[in-house]
Amino acid sequence: MRVKPLKSNAERLACLEIAKALPEWFNEAGLKAMERDLKSETTFIAVENGRVLGFIAIKHLNEKALEILWMAVRREFRRKGIGTEMLHFTEEWAVKRGFEVLVVKTSGDLSYKPYDETRRFYEKNGFVRVALIDPYPEWGEEALIYVKCLRKD
Repeated sequence: MRVKPLKSNAERLACLEIAKALPEWFNEAGLKAMERDLKSETTFIAVENGRVLGFIAIKHLNEKALEILWMAVRREFRRKGIGTEMLHFTEEWAVKRGFEVLVVKTSGDLSYKPYDETRRFYEKNGFVRVALIDPYPEWGEEALIYVKCLRKD
């Protein structure tokens, strides 16, 4: 498996299909925003034997900070290190370009169990919870904000 930049429309459609197959994380409004973002924002994909296994889309917030907008791995490939590998690739890419911080927003509804796994993933990978915004203006529901300072080695 390797991680590389998203290049083609076919790869973009594969990313959308991955997200559509994970309805507990991505609703219709999210999918529409994702479709737009996958066309305009930097996206990396995990590929094996020509098949897209997962993706991570990021947005430049300013010259020092990036935001993870979307991240998903095919259901049958989850918990195999693909998300972690995509995240590490993104972090290395960011550091080489002078970025110092990664930000991610995720559901702040602590009673919605699918996002327990999401929050654990980010926390396990060095993200720190810095705020709960309720309601988050763009979402109309609560959002948790996580940040990670990127090391420069």
